[in-house]
Amino acid sequence: MTRLVGAAALVAAVLTPAASGAPSASAATVPPSIASTSYPKFVAPASMRWRGTHWSATPPFRWKPTTTAGVAKYQVQTWHGKRTGSMVGTDSMGSGYRSTIANYAASRTSVAGHIYSGDQICRRVRAVNSAGTTGRWSGWKCSHAPLGTEEFVQGGFDDRVFHYYVHNNGASNNPLRSANYRAKGVRVKVRTGPKYGKARILVGSTLLGTVNGYATKYGYKTVTLQKSANLTGGIKVRAISAGTRPFRFVGLWALRSTTPLGSSKVVPWQPRNWSELAPNPVASSDTTPPRMTAFSVSPVFPATRNRYGTYTVKASWRGSDNVKVAGYEVAAKWGGQTSYVQGGTSTTTSTSMPVGVDWSGSASCHRIRAYDAAGNYSAWTSWKCSHAPITPMDGNWTIGAGSPAGGKIWTSVRGLDEYGKPARTTERYSAKKLRIQYRVGPTRGRAKVYVGSTYFGTINAYASAVGNRWTTLTGSREVHERIRFVPITAKDVFIGKVYVIPDVTKQFDPAPTRG
Repeated sequence: MTRLVGAAALVAAVLTPAASGAPSASAATVPPSIASTSYPKFVAPASMRWRGTHWSATPPFRWKPTTTAGVAKYQVQTWHGKRTGSMVGTDSMGSGYRSTIANYAASRTSVAGHIYSGDQICRRVRAVNSAGTTGRWSGWKCSHAPLGTEEFVQGGFDDRVFHYYVHNNGASNNPLRSANYRAKGVRVKVRTGPKYGKARILVGSTLLGTVNGYATKYGYKTVTLQKSANLTGGIKVRAISAGTRPFRFVGLWALRSTTPLGSSKVVPWQPRNWSELAPNPVASSDTTPPRMTAFSVSPVFPATRNRYGTYTVKASWRGSDNVKVAGYEVAAKWGGQTSYVQGGTSTTTSTSMPVGVDWSGSASCHRIRAYDAAGNYSAWTSWKCSHAPITPMDGNWTIGAGSPAGGKIWTSVRGLDEYGKPARTTERYSAKKLRIQYRVGPTRGRAKVYVGSTYFGTINAYASAVGNRWTTLTGSREVHERIRFVPITAKDVFIGKVYVIPDVTKQFDPAPTRG
């Protein structure tokens, strides 16, 4: 990697002590240099954490000065290489990138800012004395986070977070493809063994190389494939071994050209404008707030899509005031594949609206408060939500649809997918509760229900008469993982619709912009 020297370092003079052995006054003002820095080069998948809306890690960037004498503060510069762009900025999560340099107290010797999945963060540091004179920049050190479910948008299957299979079996999951990236290459950790095969890895249409996962004994190997300059396009992993030998990797990191780091664009921070403010209040002696008298969302669990392919849901409300209700403030949040995400607020004079519920396993929630012309507000209502189901026919299960029992299509929990595993969702969901429809009868059995490794409950589908039932299972906490069913009897269990219910008490800002 090319190390750049900051402009301040080029003009700093190295002063020689006087012949008497005492340092000159000007020499005493020169701050110490940085003796060493460290930054984990590749973040392990196990170090990534789910933050409610995205994956990130906080690897520490550490430094050691030649001496602490005379240091008033340290300045850390951060370069952020994201999917198709890069910028120089501070490392404050969730607040954008406000400036090129962040200041830290003289007592600090490390900083641990967030690095998002698929991104690359580079940092350097310098010391500043009490007179404001800056020392030499250290060299840049970079850390890379692995690509995960937010980056790989097509093909493949991740049996665990950041761990992928790709099969050359004629199925549509080959190749595995990421969103568009600007990268000169990849580093990939490959699972090796007698049952694994080869894959070609590309950025866009440019072939980086071929990796062979075959070995006589099981193990792992790490391979780096790269060109001399950045390429633009999706990162593709295409299995090429015929038959039942998949290609499997347990970590893939995008490598970006970082020359020259210091010339990257500085992006100013802009606050998010989440809401349309209510009209300015008029002068009034009225201090009595309105109150909400009714609020409903129906249906909570819609079953049938309309002709536009969405679910028809309506929110209705009403408030009262000692003078007159001037309008209503409506707050929204949504979840399903994430924890509930803050969706902003708006104002209206209406007392109803359609609620958009579309993606399988998603949820849309709202709460309302009334305001009057004097600027008095009622208390917020509680959150009310509507949920779109995961169905056997929407492609969200790793096995195909099962028996057409009772005139409907069902998912069999005893069916095995191409990796020899029982039914599980292809997507990860954030769930505190699951509302599950299942088929009962004298030939039906039992199955345990998990979200990831967290047990939610057991379905007992045995009954003397044939029919359909519903059950709601509640976990000890909200979990973000795949929903899966594990049969515990020889008799099968058939699953219909599944509604995912996140923890309604949680709320996060939307995930950082990843463009």
